[in-house]
Amino acid sequence: MELNPDQKRAVQAVGSVAVTAGAGTGKTAMLAKRYVHHVVEHKLSPLQIVAATFTDKAAAELRSRIREEMQKTGNDVQTAEVDAAQISTIHSLAARICRDFYDIAGIPADFTLMDETEAGMRSVIWFREAVSKIDPAIIDRLGYSWLISALQELFRDPIASAEAFERGSSRWKDAIEAARHQAVLKLQRCQAWLDAENILERYSGTAAD
Repeated sequence: MELNPDQKRAVQAVGSVAVTAGAGTGKTAMLAKRYVHHVVEHKLSPLQIVAATFTDKAAAELRSRIREEMQKTGNDVQTAEVDAAQISTIHSLAARICRDFYDIAGIPADFTLMDETEAGMRSVIWFREAVSKIDPAIIDRLGYSWLISALQELFRDPIASAEAFERGSSRWKDAIEAARHQAVLKLQRCQAWLDAENILERYSGTAAD
């Protein structure tokens, strides 16, 4: 694949570079060429470079493209190193770091990763166990259904929930009022709202209408 001028600049860019492009525009090919550019121009081994993607399929495709580009350089050793290089998903990269530095992370050396299905099942079990330890008086006062829905909503955004609890109930009202004020301002400034105001003003009836 022949790169266009913008892609060539991205491949040869010094330091960090961000590329924004839609599907099917050649991002993977450009990344493979940039990878090989680092190997050739900066005298690096593929074992010294980290490439991370979001899916296993994308990682496999990127590795294949990089191998093809490395073969063009004629360096058989570095081409072979591509198969052992850290080209994987972000999750796989994180897992490798945890395995290599489990003692620093404070986790067992033989830890295992949960897949999405197992994680969902475990979450349900842990949630039920946590609810079973809540004081029955609290459940009677708030109502079981409401309490469950409130807890599930808190778990959907744990960071915001933690910030809310740090503020304390005495400051919740002020925080809610400030958020409401900002939401109203944002609505009044959006183009759709301004267009609606203009239309209503043009087509308003008489005072007695």
